Amino acid sequence: MNREIRKLRQSFLYAINGLRACMRTERNFRIHLTAAVYVSVFAALGGLSATRYAVLCLCFALMMAAELLNTAIERLCDRQAACYDGLVKEAKDIAAAAVFLCALFCVVIGAVFFLPSGALWQAVHVLLKHLWGLGLLVLSLPVALWFVFGFGRYPMKH
Repeated sequence: MNREIRKLRQSFLYAINGLRACMRTERNFRIHLTAAVYVSVFAALGGLSATRYAVLCLCFALMMAAELLNTAIERLCDRQAACYDGLVKEAKDIAAAAVFLCALFCVVIGAVFFLPSGALWQAVHVLLKHLWGLGLLVLSLPVALWFVFGFGRYPMKH
């Protein structure tokens, strides 16, 4: 039993290491993560139902999982190909297309949830009514931009 717990713990550590590696090296993953945070804030402020919020969470998970798989495929392809290989390029393009397709449908779902229901306008109204919240949102933008574009440039110390 103790050995099984250690193996399970090790599996979780491998997954966490994979997330850290992707977060550190993949700008697009950081973009998706940042977008998920901002969409979550607007969903809360816009009063989206629990069901719609759950669907958005599934979208976030799908998007980030697609990006993780795309990164894994790209790294395996780069490791295997010693020089240019048309099939490797095609495999990487197909993996990138999967991420694009997920992103496209996540945007469509977000638009369907936020626009006809008025949730986007309600969130904006809440921010304008509570200027401290708008201030926090504005102050978070430089941090978000650093996270997306600068985070990977400064390696994390272990």
